[in-house]
Amino acid sequence: MTLPPDLLQRSPEEASRRVVLALLEAAGQAGERLDDPEDAEALHDFRVAVRRTRSVLRAWKPELRKSVRRRDRQALRALQQATGAGRDAQVALAWFAGERDGLRPAHRLGHDWLVARLEARLAEAMSHARAGVREAYQQLAADLVPKLEVVTIEKHLLRHKRPKAFGEVLAERARAQVAEVVALLARIRSVEDSQGCHTARVACKRLRYLVEPVREQADATRNVIQRCKRLQDVLGDLNDAHVQRDELGGAIEVAAAERARGLHDLARSGDDASLRREARRSERAGLVELTRRAQARMDALFAQLEHDWFEGGVAALIEDVEELAVQLEAAAHRDVEIERKYLLSGPVDFSPVAAYVETVEIRQGYLPGERLRERLRRSEGPAGTSYERTIKLGAGVERMELEEATTAHVFDTMWRLTEGCRIHKRRHRVRLPQEQGPPVVWEIDEFLDRPLWLAEIELDDPEAQPALPDWLAPRVERDDTDDPRYTNLKLAR
Repeated sequence: MTLPPDLLQRSPEEASRRVVLALLEAAGQAGERLDDPEDAEALHDFRVAVRRTRSVLRAWKPELRKSVRRRDRQALRALQQATGAGRDAQVALAWFAGERDGLRPAHRLGHDWLVARLEARLAEAMSHARAGVREAYQQLAADLVPKLEVVTIEKHLLRHKRPKAFGEVLAERARAQVAEVVALLARIRSVEDSQGCHTARVACKRLRYLVEPVREQADATRNVIQRCKRLQDVLGDLNDAHVQRDELGGAIEVAAAERARGLHDLARSGDDASLRREARRSERAGLVELTRRAQARMDALFAQLEHDWFEGGVAALIEDVEELAVQLEAAAHRDVEIERKYLLSGPVDFSPVAAYVETVEIRQGYLPGERLRERLRRSEGPAGTSYERTIKLGAGVERMELEEATTAHVFDTMWRLTEGCRIHKRRHRVRLPQEQGPPVVWEIDEFLDRPLWLAEIELDDPEAQPALPDWLAPRVERDDTDDPRYTNLKLAR
C-alpha cells in the first residue's frame, strides 16, 4: 500500500490507519516467505514487520482505539514471541560460525557441540513458524484490515481552534520519544546492565519506527533513521552478546551433565578403552573460551557505546529529531515558500514603478547550529520596526518556512549570539497591481555590507517561470534559485 504524498496534512486518525495498513501488508508478504526453507531472511523480515506494526499501534493508540482492540495487540505480541527463539538461534549461530576458525582444536569440540544444539533449536522453531505462525497472522490481518479501512472523524462546528494534522502530532511524539531514549541511555551504568541496554534499544526502535513512514514526506527523516540504526546496531550487538554469554553459561552446565551421564554409562558397560578416550575429551574448554570471547565482545561494545553516544552522539540525535519535527510542523501547516531568485548586475532604476515601491532596512543574523539555523530579523520601514524569528528548511524553488513575530527584548537578547553570521540590506518591495487577481510582488535586495543586488519573487507553482518586467530585465544576469552561494545564510557566513 502506497502512502499519499499529503499524509502529513491529513488527520491523525486517518494517517495512522493508512500507516498500519501498509505495515500489515508488508508483514503479510514476509509471512508468505516462511514456507520457503531456502529463504534464510524470511523469519527476520517477518519479525521486523510485526515489530514495526506493534510499535506503530502503540504510538497511535489513542487514534486507533476504535479499530484495534487489546486482544489484537496481544495476538501480535504472541506472534513475535513465537518466533523469538528461532531468531535468537539464528543470530547466535552466525556469531559462533565466525569464531570457529580462530579456536584451537581442543576448543572446537565445545563449539561444535553448542552449534549442533542451536541448529536443532532453530529447526524446531522454524517448523513451528511454518506450521502455524503464518496462518495465525493471516487470520489476524483478515480481522483487522476491514476495521482499519474505515475511519470516522468528529468535527465540532462551534469550535474555532484548528484540529492538529498528522505531521504536528507526529512532531510532538517524536520529541517525546527521543527524550525517552536519552533518559534511558543515561540510566545505563555498566556493561552488566543488560536490561537497561535492552530497554534503551526498544525505545530507539520505537523512535525509528515512528518516523520511518514519512521518510518520503520529510527529508530530515533519513538522518534520524540512520542515527537510530547506528545506535540500534550497538545496543543490538550488546544485547546479543549478553544473550550468547548467558546461553554459554547454561550450556556449560548441560554439557557437563551430559558428559557425566555418558561416562557413567561407559563405566557400566565395561568398555574401558572408550571410557579412557572419552574421559580425556571435554566440551568445557571450548565453551569457556567462547564465554571469554563473548565477555570481551560485550566490553568492547560498551566502550563503543560510551564513546559514540554518551559523549556527543545523543546531542546529535536530539538535533536531528528537532530538525525533523520542524519540517513536520511546517509541512502540516503547508508553510511552504515557493520563490525564484535572480542575480542582478547592479542597482535598479525604480522610477517607472516608483509609486508602487516600499523600502525597508533589514538586519538579520543566524544563531549557531550545525544543520538547524534560526534566523533573527529586524525590519525598519514606513510602518515602523518589526522583529521576527524564522527557520527555513530545504533549498531551490520550494522550501519549508516556519516564522513567528517576536519582541525587541527577545531580539536584542539573542542578537549577540549571531556575531560573525549577519547581513545588512535594504529591501525594495515592488507591489504591481494586476487587472485580475492579486498584485505581483518583486523584492529587490540591495546589500549594504557588500556589492551585491538580488531580486526574488514568490510563486504559486514551483514550475512557473515569471516574466521579467521591463524596469528589471536589463539588470538580470541569471536565475540563481538553485545556486547555494546566494542563500542568505551562506552570505551571512
